[in-house]
Amino acid sequence: MAQQIQARLRSFSSVIIGMLFVLISASACGGGSSDQLFQQISDPGQTITVDTLRSTTFKESREYSVEGLPGATYVSYGFLRVGGRDPYEYEIRFYESHRLAVELGTALAIEGTGKTAILNADDATYKEGVKNRRVIIGSGVGGGARSGIGPKFGSYAIFGNIVMLCQGSDKAQSIERCGLLANELIPPVAE
Repeated sequence: MAQQIQARLRSFSSVIIGMLFVLISASACGGGSSDQLFQQISDPGQTITVDTLRSTTFKESREYSVEGLPGATYVSYGFLRVGGRDPYEYEIRFYESHRLAVELGTALAIEGTGKTAILNADDATYKEGVKNRRVIIGSGVGGGARSGIGPKFGSYAIFGNIVMLCQGSDKAQSIERCGLLANELIPPVAE
């Protein structure tokens, strides 16, 4: 009888250990909750300055004119390299406040990003840097020509008082890369 009880306890212990292993594995592979993903529009409650940007690993290639970009106070084009990865390109538009960034910056951010981006300076509302918002697309396999141009910035994010156009092949990748720059500007607080 004692042997049967011990055998059942071992079997029960094995089941419990197996269930714990599955629970731990599932939570580790989940990649975090959606709360941990970078939000496309967020306000960290701090004003981000050009000096804040320059204090990060972001490298400015060019300062753009703000002509044609209502409410913007400064525009920077450049790249960020995080953790030895390839550099990602950004166009960063500064506004006086988060409210102005949302109200005045959203429509022109949409115009310069995604599948419907306006990539011709003649048609764009904000003409400065249009050529840097596009990439050559197409396979070019076998020495063939590329098939055209497409958007460099898959999407944008508004983080506090800045609008970031972030390099990426689609919205999700661009938003993720906007998050990389946001973490450089205002590092997240460890929980």
